[in-house]
Amino acid sequence: MYICTYKLPGREKTFQGETIPAAHKMFIKDYAEAAGQVKKVKIEKTTDPGFLMVVSYPTYRDVFANPKTLGGGI
Repeated sequence: MYICTYKLPGREKTFQGETIPAAHKMFIKDYAEAAGQVKKVKIEKTTDPGFLMVVSYPTYRDVFANPKTLGGGI
C-alpha cells in the first residue's frame, strides 16, 4: 500500500492506494481542480518504513503516477 501526500499552498491532502497510480486516481477524482497547485508529493510505502520519496509534482505525475511508465510496475 502506498501513501501519497500532495503538498498544496497552505494545506496537504493524503491518499492511499495499492499502487501509486491508484492513489493518484483518487486524488484526481476528488481534487482535479487543485492539481495545478500541487508543488510536491511525498510517497511512502506502508510495508517498508524506510521507503520515503519527495518529488516535484510534474515528475510524480509524468513518471510515478503514470501506469504506462516503467512497465506499470510501480
